[in-house]
Amino acid sequence: MDHFGITCVRGHSIDEVLSRLNVTDQAPYPLCTPEEALQRFGPGEMTPAVRVCRSGEWVFLLDVDAHGELLQPSVLTGLSLGTEAVSVWYLMAGTTRIVHAQDGKVMADFDAWAVHLTSGADTSRIDRALTDVGFFREDEDDYEDDWSASAMALVALEREFDLTLSPDVAKGALPAVSLQHLRG
Repeated sequence: MDHFGITCVRGHSIDEVLSRLNVTDQAPYPLCTPEEALQRFGPGEMTPAVRVCRSGEWVFLLDVDAHGELLQPSVLTGLSLGTEAVSVWYLMAGTTRIVHAQDGKVMADFDAWAVHLTSGADTSRIDRALTDVGFFREDEDDYEDDWSASAMALVALEREFDLTLSPDVAKGALPAVSLQHLRG
C-alpha cells in the first residue's frame, strides 16, 4: 500500500462521529467501495473524503485517498471529546504520522520523518507501542529488509488500541462522506 489514512474513534456511534465532523447534512450517505469512492470524490488531498464503518468499540474513518485532514489537532481533538481517537497517515514513502488524542487533548504526535520524535501531553503510550514493534532502533542495520514504518505503525496501533478491521469490510461498500469543509 503506497498511501493511506485511517482514523479511529472509540465508543461512539457512527452517527455521533459524523456529527462531530459536521457532515450529517450529506445524509443519506452513498455506499461506496474504495474504487467507487475514489471515482465519486476524486483523488488527492484537494478532495478529502472518508468511508466509515464500525468494528468492535471503534468507528473507523478510512481516507478515500490519503489526505491527512483528520490529523489536524482541531479535528482529532474534537473527535476525542469524552473518549479517545487515534489517526495514522502514510504517504508514498514520504512519511508515517500518528496522532493520538484523548478527551480533547493531543496526547502524542509522532512523525517518522522527524527523526522519530514524539511530542504531546503524554507520549508514553505511543512511544511504548512503537518501541514494541521495532521503532527507535539505534542502528539502521538493525532493521529487517522488509521492515516499513507504515506497516509497523499499523501493527503498533492494532496491538495498543485493540483495533481490528476485516479486510473484507474495508474493501466492501461503506457510507462515504466528503470532508472538503476541513480544507478551510
